[in-house]
Amino acid sequence: MNLLFVCTGNTCRSAMAEELLRCMAEALEIRDLEARSAGTDADEGLPASYGACAVMAERGGDLFNHSARQLTRAMIEDADLVLTMSRSHKARVLALCPEAADKTHTLLGYATGRDEDIEDPFGGDANVYLQTLDQIELALAVLLIRLYPQRAEEIRAAYTPAQE
Repeated sequence: MNLLFVCTGNTCRSAMAEELLRCMAEALEIRDLEARSAGTDADEGLPASYGACAVMAERGGDLFNHSARQLTRAMIEDADLVLTMSRSHKARVLALCPEAADKTHTLLGYATGRDEDIEDPFGGDANVYLQTLDQIELALAVLLIRLYPQRAEEIRAAYTPAQE
C-alpha cells in the first residue's frame, strides 16, 4: 500500500509521519507499505526542521537527509491513501485532485473518526514537537491496526505511548 502524508511545508508533521511510519513498519516487519510525504506550500529541497529531526532521532528515526517536496497531482494519483495533517490540507488535496475524495482523509479523521487537525509545531520548543510526534504516533498505531486487523494484537503490544 502506498501512503502519502501531507502538511504545509513538508518539514515537520508530514515528514515525521512518513519517517515514523517507516520505523514502525520496520519494527513490525511490515514490508508492503510505502510512505511518502509532501507539502501544499513546500519549498522544494528544504531540510526538515531542527525540532522534527531532534524528536525523530530520539525515536530512532532519521530526518537529517529529508528534502521537502511540493505536492503534485501525480503524487495524489499514485497514492492508495492520502492522509493530511489538517482539514485545510485535505481541501487543498481535493482542489488539486477532486477524484481522490474517497482515499483522502485527515490522519486523525482516518484513525479516530474525529476529523481534527494536528497542529503545526513549527517554531515551537522541544515539548511542542514531542506532543505533535506523540499525537502522530498514536494515530499511526491505529492506522496500522486498521490496515492490518489480523495483526492488531501484535501492533498493540509493540506500541507503547510515550511516558510523560
